[in-house]
Amino acid sequence: GGSETFLRNVFENILKTYLKKNPTAKKIWELVQSVDNEKIFYDHFTFKTLKVDGYGIDSLSSFFMDYGYKVRGEYYFPKNLRVLWYTPPDVHVPNDGHGHGLCNGPLPQLVIAEVVVDELSPESQEIIKKYLKPEGGKQALLSCILGNLIWEKPTWTDFNTLAKENEFAAWALIHGYTMNHLAFSVHRFKHRFSDITCLKEYLEEKGFELNKDGGVMK
Repeated sequence: GGSETFLRNVFENILKTYLKKNPTAKKIWELVQSVDNEKIFYDHFTFKTLKVDGYGIDSLSSFFMDYGYKVRGEYYFPKNLRVLWYTPPDVHVPNDGHGHGLCNGPLPQLVIAEVVVDELSPESQEIIKKYLKPEGGKQALLSCILGNLIWEKPTWTDFNTLAKENEFAAWALIHGYTMNHLAFSVHRFKHRFSDITCLKEYLEEKGFELNKDGGVMK
């Protein structure tokens, strides 16, 4: 229906903004699709927010919950990070699940994190609250689609001071609601890439340096 089409268009535009801001991710996205016209499905989209003055998880999740997303899990991580995991509504997927990407394939799960600002040092709290004025969180989704900051761009000094205590908070302050990262559904590929080892080797052959934190396969 119309509401599902609207939701898919929102995701398409979030994805376009993300790829525009992340040329390495865009290159991988294009390379994977270039092999035998591989179709990409998305496992999840991840966002980071700051829990202050209505800017936290709810400022972004409320839109998606209006369109049928549901909370499926809550997690706490070091660095004062609270995370909620959302699963999509049941939607009709054409051709026995082989619809392409965000156009008519399965909708992605969502992972939305918030840095609990009140748990940070007074200095870090002061920096964040200097930029995030009340009411601005209402524009979260628009900011995410456009890739623009709601607040003034932080100074290099403020960014560095914050990064020393909490890199998640510093990232969110400088990038705003732009998507943090996405995950392909590797197991859905019809090509050899459905074996994640093949995908890893292919990307390394192409000269990409993969994140070794916790082991490359992670």
